[in-house]
Amino acid sequence: MLTHFDASTVRESERFSYWHEEICRNFCRAETKPVRPGAFNAQLSRTSLGCIELSHIDCEPLRYERASSDVRSSPSDDFLLSVLCEGEGHLQQRGRMALQRPGDLVVYDTAQSFSYAFPERYRMVLLKIPRRAMLARVPEVERMTSLVIDGKTPLGGLAASMVRNAATLDLVDGAAAAKVGTSIVDVISAAMDVELAGADAAPDRRTMLLRRAQDCIRANLDDPELDVDRIAAALCVSSSTLARLFSGHGTTVMRWLWEQRLEAAHRTLVEGRARQVTEVALSCGFSSFSHFSRSFKARFGHSPHTLIGSRGATTP
Repeated sequence: MLTHFDASTVRESERFSYWHEEICRNFCRAETKPVRPGAFNAQLSRTSLGCIELSHIDCEPLRYERASSDVRSSPSDDFLLSVLCEGEGHLQQRGRMALQRPGDLVVYDTAQSFSYAFPERYRMVLLKIPRRAMLARVPEVERMTSLVIDGKTPLGGLAASMVRNAATLDLVDGAAAAKVGTSIVDVISAAMDVELAGADAAPDRRTMLLRRAQDCIRANLDDPELDVDRIAAALCVSSSTLARLFSGHGTTVMRWLWEQRLEAAHRTLVEGRARQVTEVALSCGFSSFSHFSRSFKARFGHSPHTLIGSRGATTP
């Protein structure tokens, strides 16, 4: 459902502080600074598509700064991706600076400090993506923060167009909305993969092997017998070599495997693609339903039944 915010509905003296509160409430706490004096006005419309949120913003020149103190006092764990429609953006994060022009996409991490300045009036669509959803598709997404994805490239243009069009949707059907949201994130992740591949024109053997291992796991999530030895055998490497690849990214083979299974199960339930929770568990490689239920609730904070039950489906 679309919701709207318009600063002109409040007194002029209160508009800027009202906008600041709206930005902090919907995205993350950051200091908001006007670029030049004068009357202020801004509008925002927001819609949800499954686990992601899209906001269309039309605003006077501003500068947003999320300092380390904001990160500590008001933690946030989302990635934000913006598609600029009008104006110019200057994003800084992790020591990098991105100059964003209309049509370009940039991604930044709310768990880290950043600054984002707009010297002129700007319009953009801002997409909020949960960290788990982004990392499940692009494990190296942190390398993409504050880097421009050119909206003139085939995939960049497709992603930007999908985001802009989706911001106007007002879908009542939650399952349909979730499917659209998943499709958008999938295209964005594909555009990021292309950008990362370009940055690693000659990726080393370890990087290539890790990607092959991740692809192998994603392709066999439904196999309950999948383990380190079978993955290693499929890649013709030793189990210890495989373990070192994942430990270099702060995880283990099996932990990454179970994360992918839970994410796949969550997407299936949110999108309404199953009528029974047991069906979802089996299709994602869980041989024990009780293990699936406990792991799902620990990961997402609610049982899988609450998602499938909300659509009137059958449960075991």
